[in-house]
Amino acid sequence: MSAHLIIEDGQPWWDSADIWVVPGNDPNGPPGAPIAGTANYLWGRVHNTGDSASNGVRVDFYWADPSGQIAVGAATQIGSAFADLPPGATQEVLCLVPWVPVIVNGGHECLLAVAHGPGDINPLPDPLPSGFLFQPTLHEQIAQRNVTVVLAARHAQLLTIAVGALPRETKKVELQLEYGGELPERLLATLGLERWQPAREAHLIAGLARTPHCNGDTPGEQKLALDVPRGKALAVYLSVRAQALPPRQYALLRVLESQQGKLMGGITYIVTDQEKEQAQEQAQEQHSPEEQAS
Repeated sequence: MSAHLIIEDGQPWWDSADIWVVPGNDPNGPPGAPIAGTANYLWGRVHNTGDSASNGVRVDFYWADPSGQIAVGAATQIGSAFADLPPGATQEVLCLVPWVPVIVNGGHECLLAVAHGPGDINPLPDPLPSGFLFQPTLHEQIAQRNVTVVLAARHAQLLTIAVGALPRETKKVELQLEYGGELPERLLATLGLERWQPAREAHLIAGLARTPHCNGDTPGEQKLALDVPRGKALAVYLSVRAQALPPRQYALLRVLESQQGKLMGGITYIVTDQEKEQAQEQAQEQHSPEEQAS
């Protein structure tokens, strides 16, 4: 008899809805996008699908600079949550340490959750050794949330992506942009975007570059090949510009990281015009029912 701990992946795996953020001072408040420079609370959902209990399960939470593939050493541990899981149980757990996203990335960090528990059918090393790759596709106890909300703007925004290599070998990697698609309601709800729809006509202009230029007319490359020296990390710059997004609709952009044609990870960007949406809602609230009826 064994326990079987799982933190569910998304589709693709880095879109996990089993990790979410509650911004603000109340950990039981509504989920949403993290706010840089202030306290945010992290939640995780862990399952025991085995036929034996796992008591004293520890779920460790990490953040990392936006990157497709992340290893121990490149991620910073935030804190842990604890749970007792009978067979077949699912529990939502709160990280006991608030998370303050760094302002330099505007809160656009990647999040990871890792479950360790006694009796697990396929236990992970504890502690995880330096250089250990967080690979959700190989370890059911690991989930990754490389999902970030970007506000639409007429002028191009510049976002930074880190591409790192392990200490013992040079890394040859290709980054590629992928447009469009639809997110499940469960994931949208963890971002405070319930009932939002994918934009049918998303005027999204994006490109990748090795240098931090930001030009909406020539945004960069759609594919970018990199040779990363062993033990080093290179910065890649993503330029994003969106136009005319309708209310309560989003445009989807993914940066895919591949090695020799094999997908190794990625980052999902959800481009919205939430500021316009909020302005419209505030304008409606300022009018009384009598004014609206006249």
